[in-house]
Amino acid sequence: MAFPCIRGHHIYDSILGPESNILDLGGHKGEFSTILIEHYGCTSHCVEAMPDLFQALPKLPRLHAYHYAASDADGTMTFHIASNPESNSLKLKSEEHHTSIEVPTISIPTLLSTHGISKIDLLKMDIEGAEIDVIKGMSDSLLKSIQQITVEFHDFIPEMNLEQEVLQTIARLKSLDFACIVFSRKTHFDVLFLNKQFISSQTIILARIIKYIHGLGRMIKRVIS
Repeated sequence: MAFPCIRGHHIYDSILGPESNILDLGGHKGEFSTILIEHYGCTSHCVEAMPDLFQALPKLPRLHAYHYAASDADGTMTFHIASNPESNSLKLKSEEHHTSIEVPTISIPTLLSTHGISKIDLLKMDIEGAEIDVIKGMSDSLLKSIQQITVEFHDFIPEMNLEQEVLQTIARLKSLDFACIVFSRKTHFDVLFLNKQFISSQTIILARIIKYIHGLGRMIKRVIS
């Protein structure tokens, strides 16, 4: 399939297999990790901050679960709870966050060293605005070792004022020789970064073509509806 969309995240699946390590930040109920384990035989390291969601993660041989909120530093932070569990966040958005708890935070370098994770082949982030801090907390050399990164940036939420930081983060990753393919329309809701060190220029061109085919499909659906 090459570029499937899994739980709102486009990935390049042709390089995934039993030797692949996935780092799933914002694991929720483990849906993304479970699909990659079942379809490609990957090993997933799944990070979830919300205690009840962490406890509900499926018990699979290739799924390793960690109760943290991913951030740029290790410690403890306030985690804001919303009625929609997919909106829980370290970043206070609006009145939808009706309560809060304290959760342990961890940077990616510490997570890797503490838990003996030797590499990341696919990094997925859906962490409600904290993706900016997570990337800030990663060195250039660590980022350059990752084959692909799929991110839900949150510049579509005006209250979070992330537009400039999102653009700066994208510019940094481009400077590290990642190709940036934005599959979402208008905002950066679904962005795939492909590391040119591991992925051919022909594959990157194909990803851009598929992006426009998907966009054309959305336009046709709007016209029909």
